[in-house]
Amino acid sequence: MDYCYRVENETETYQGFFRVCRYTIAYERYRGGMGESVERECLGRAGSAVVAALPYDPERGELIFVEQFRIGAMVAGGNPWQNEIVAGFMDEKDTSPEAAMQRELEEEIGTRAHRLEHLMSYYGSPGGSAGRVHLYLAEIDSSQTVAYSGLAAEGEDIAVHRLSYREALDWLAAGKLDNANTLLAMQAFLLRHPHLAAQHQKATP
Repeated sequence: MDYCYRVENETETYQGFFRVCRYTIAYERYRGGMGESVERECLGRAGSAVVAALPYDPERGELIFVEQFRIGAMVAGGNPWQNEIVAGFMDEKDTSPEAAMQRELEEEIGTRAHRLEHLMSYYGSPGGSAGRVHLYLAEIDSSQTVAYSGLAAEGEDIAVHRLSYREALDWLAAGKLDNANTLLAMQAFLLRHPHLAAQHQKATP
């Protein structure tokens, strides 16, 4: 069933690396009729998009993760050095999510994907963010990856980790992979390519 809503006012409250707007809205209630006007704040704007990919090398049986300092984990009291998949925002210059993903792969791990497999697109936190995530598996040659990366202009400092499938599963079991994009990508990889993980785990003593 479709419901109605109206936007009565939009005010930009912050513009820095992120953009925050305050909206005055009213929307139709499940029991009928329009509700009273309420205020909601939202991070980002229409069209905000993040691309993210789990790089893997089917020949070597390796998964690639990047590690970097994350302010959100620090503020939450967790370990700010997070092990993640490759991810970044789409730029205005990017012609498609796939083009943005290839750019991010080259920037963060030093190589592009031979093939991108789209897994899903989803809202990361729709209660307060307009951002939509496009999630991929990225088939790569892991021998072409770099050990360290990061854009100096953005203050990035990134370590690149090459793990066997077994090591990646050990990290998962130990809680060393604990952010949503990474967990979703790992789950999708194991569901879509169970034969790869099983094959290389049997071959590894």
